[in-house]
Amino acid sequence: MEYGQILRRAAQITWKYKFLWVFGFAIALCRGQGGGGGGNFNFGNTFSRGGEGNGEFPISPQVLRQIEQFVNSPTFWGLIVGLIILILLLSLLSIAVGAYARGALVRSVNRIENGETVDFRQAWQEGKASFRPLFWLELILSIPQLVIGLSILGLLLVLFLNLFQSGALSGGMAPSELILQVTRILPLVVVAFCGLICLSLILQLFIAIFTVFGSRAIALEGMGVTASFGRAWRIFTQNLAPIVLFALILFGISLVVGIVIGIPVAILIGLMLVFGIGAAMSGFWPLFVVLLVGVVLLIVLISALVGGIYRAFVETLWTLVYRQLVGLVPKSTWQGELPPSPPQPITP
Repeated sequence: MEYGQILRRAAQITWKYKFLWVFGFAIALCRGQGGGGGGNFNFGNTFSRGGEGNGEFPISPQVLRQIEQFVNSPTFWGLIVGLIILILLLSLLSIAVGAYARGALVRSVNRIENGETVDFRQAWQEGKASFRPLFWLELILSIPQLVIGLSILGLLLVLFLNLFQSGALSGGMAPSELILQVTRILPLVVVAFCGLICLSLILQLFIAIFTVFGSRAIALEGMGVTASFGRAWRIFTQNLAPIVLFALILFGISLVVGIVIGIPVAILIGLMLVFGIGAAMSGFWPLFVVLLVGVVLLIVLISALVGGIYRAFVETLWTLVYRQLVGLVPKSTWQGELPPSPPQPITP
């Protein structure tokens, strides 16, 4: 397999057909989501050991009572259920947009390599051809990660409720009781959290395999969802060396892109910190806020643009690799280990 030639060709297509950036941006935005959360609980040095006082604590007793009433009310659990439903709806929307964009991009690159002329309107139409099976494929692949994400959210909720109801957050227990309470709960939560993260990383590897090759089996060979899993696994296992090499190359490229973006962003953040200190000392807060919003928007726009271009390049590269591995290019240019098979008709 001509690695350099495939990389150059992917770069040429990505740069020449700039409408592919739109679909790359959609894929990066919808399928590159992540999130995290955390909290810091700062306990005072003094706690009440009986008597009428509650010791020194930054939250007043009235506020604590209001929080407790809210946590114990149906409204709190209604918000939790509503948050879960919102996450599910946004996930479905993200999967749908990502599946449509990936189908449009992959099928457009395939047409370009077949010598056809493609514009944005035609690429948009290409997204419809394989949208339904791609949607189901990505939905199936998203379920494990969604379950893990909700499990982590559940762990954090359980930890918060346990600490709150025990009085640990209100300063209503002695330091020895607080330490005992934390040592009982926190290790179990940490072990469960680390286990879920490790499981997520392992699953992510398989998800990447089936997303890259399963989606192309659907978009380029007209396979169904079930058949695409077997096709993707066979291609991966029988062509492990070139696939891993391309993955390592892309990892190196992503590091370079991250450094190129990260250095100016770090410089901007440093300048904003210096300017913020000066604004705080001189009273020019309104000007600083306006400038801060402008810088944040600039960083977001640049990151989105670079991310869309890079994602379009990655999807184009894997499409070219897939074409060679399954024999969608002339046999004389194929050097993989998987025997070339005649392409199945693509669903119109």
